[in-house]
Amino acid sequence: MLLYFYLVANLKILIITQKKSKVLSALLESKEIVGIIEPREDKHLSSILEKAIFKNIKSVAKKNHIPYLLMKDRKQNILDWIRDKNPDLIVVYSMPFLLKEEVFSFPNLGTINLHTALLPKYRGAVPIFWTYYNFDMNTGVTVHYIDKGEDTGDIVLQKEVKVDFGERYYELRSKFEEKGALAILEAIDNIGSGRANRIKQSKDSPTPRAIRVKREDYIKLIDWNWNLERLWHFFRGTENYLKHILIKNKFIYKIFRIEIDKMEIVEHNFIIGSLHKDTNGKFIACKGGKIYYKFKLWNPEKK
Repeated sequence: MLLYFYLVANLKILIITQKKSKVLSALLESKEIVGIIEPREDKHLSSILEKAIFKNIKSVAKKNHIPYLLMKDRKQNILDWIRDKNPDLIVVYSMPFLLKEEVFSFPNLGTINLHTALLPKYRGAVPIFWTYYNFDMNTGVTVHYIDKGEDTGDIVLQKEVKVDFGERYYELRSKFEEKGALAILEAIDNIGSGRANRIKQSKDSPTPRAIRVKREDYIKLIDWNWNLERLWHFFRGTENYLKHILIKNKFIYKIFRIEIDKMEIVEHNFIIGSLHKDTNGKFIACKGGKIYYKFKLWNPEKK
């Protein structure tokens, strides 16, 4: 028993993440972190503003006296830096590209990743988007080992997350992070004590790859034949994408976001997908009714 507590308490962990999150906070509060790598490819204005307004990962590392490395692209050599920190385990959450084998295989206990879906469903970069798209109300988080594939490594453990009807993206993301933090800590303890599961995934996934969605892709993906409830739920979870349709002015686009408001079941003669305004506000004409929306000042915590 004493050996168990020694092994778990003394695991040296290196974190790779591009996001301040409850997962990162939980690891910093309870584990020995020997380094943090921030992979960053996003050069959008919103990301720059977010890092200017809120403490970024570099400042978090500095505050906690933890070595920090900015990984600017997938070609960058980070192995020497990792080798110097000599972690027992690498923990990944929110990674924009795949790690090289020489990196994920370096720690003696391997490298694990937190994925916001119940693998093998929604393998890929944006599982939450496709959870909304498929009107999937029962999902969860998976902690798995990283291998050469995309989210194909052995599963350590999974925890279910219930999606509420009309739940906004940032609300659901918060639930994922709360459950994900618990899953990561439990997985680390199991790995450190030698009690971790290694459940092989099936080769095939029951869902298509959860690919990143571009502006033109999003517009094409909208199915105006969906019933009003499904369309409203999808829009509530993808408000940031709706900016491409609802905000035409480039200046306004940079400082405002879209917030989907109520839906109203009503007969109308408007063209489906067209934009209008009545005494209740701006709305999108949909099959079976109207979906109202508002302009709100941009807020990084709700992106």
